[in-house]
Amino acid sequence: MKPYVLGSLVMALLAGCAGTMDGGAPAGSSDKKMAPDMHTSQNSLDWAGAYEGVLPCADCPGIKTRLTLKPDGRYELSTQYLDRQPAPTVETGKFFWNAGGNGITLEGSGQRFAVGEGRLLALYRDAPTDWSRSPNQVLKRVSGTVPAPTAAAALLQTLEDHRWTLASAADAQGQRIGALLPNVTRPFVLSFSGSRLQAQGGCNQLTGSFQISPEGVLSVGRMASTMMACEAPLMQADKALSDMLTKGMKVELSKGTPPTLRLLDPSKASLTLTGQATPEALYGPATRMFMEVAAQRVACKNPLNGETLCLQVRERRFDEKGLVVGVPGEWRPLYESIEEYQHTPGVSNVLRLKKFQRPATQTGTPATVYVLDLVVESATVKP
Repeated sequence: MKPYVLGSLVMALLAGCAGTMDGGAPAGSSDKKMAPDMHTSQNSLDWAGAYEGVLPCADCPGIKTRLTLKPDGRYELSTQYLDRQPAPTVETGKFFWNAGGNGITLEGSGQRFAVGEGRLLALYRDAPTDWSRSPNQVLKRVSGTVPAPTAAAALLQTLEDHRWTLASAADAQGQRIGALLPNVTRPFVLSFSGSRLQAQGGCNQLTGSFQISPEGVLSVGRMASTMMACEAPLMQADKALSDMLTKGMKVELSKGTPPTLRLLDPSKASLTLTGQATPEALYGPATRMFMEVAAQRVACKNPLNGETLCLQVRERRFDEKGLVVGVPGEWRPLYESIEEYQHTPGVSNVLRLKKFQRPATQTGTPATVYVLDLVVESATVKP
């Protein structure tokens, strides 16, 4: 096998995403094997709420920090350098639980925290991670309630809760903008997360910062693009969408099943999109994990649909630097599907996944939901 993708990108994207975090075990605890304890910070602690403290800073008196964790897997992080910043910087986004269920990673900044009873421990690569020895790395919970969102925040939450598929595009006279719909089988899909907007469906993935004014106007910064080369209509569609989004667009939201999002630019040209609920909106916070998928499917007896072919998988682990740790888990058939993943026979992949648990009330479907987050590594396997 010869890996053919990623390289240095793995290091950047894996940093802060893996490894087991200590949820509060004292230093020097015994290494003797014990029966596994299924209680984790994620499932046994009342962790939602606001946490405050002053975290260490290399060249300042400290960083005043307030981190709010919401039950739906969102966070709001406010940071203020005490000697140089007159007003705090606020970051919003989603957080992920680690595989052990005792720590989280913030999607935006990549900052990691161990989660204990009424407290969080900031984890740094070169600093100790022991609760008792690192009091200046601890944020203490100051409130167990999360305030109701404002109108603008509620609009943003609805945008984040859905993937938005472009259904139609029209100019100011109501005529179809064909340049934005070059491929009816793969239309543009917009995703909002924290302060980042992502669009994909033409040739390249487009990403840019955004904000929504109290008046409901979507402002998008200059959009960055991946560098794939495609047929001219697809590349022109990317440019047309990017140009339109960066003009400043009025947001009109119609709640329904599914909800409808209408974006109008200053000339009254419009984009109409339909929403599909994200797994986070349906199931709550995700656990981030890594899984290797073998090159070929195997015969299996799926409890839900009988004899079939299943992906063959095993769990993998990486440290915060993106280096392999431990030994891979045992190979097993995967009875569930992996959303957004398309398997190519003869190609093995290491995947970074979001893992969700369906509510127990949803019978007749797998309890676990896997969603592709990133293809870390691929290799062609000769038969």
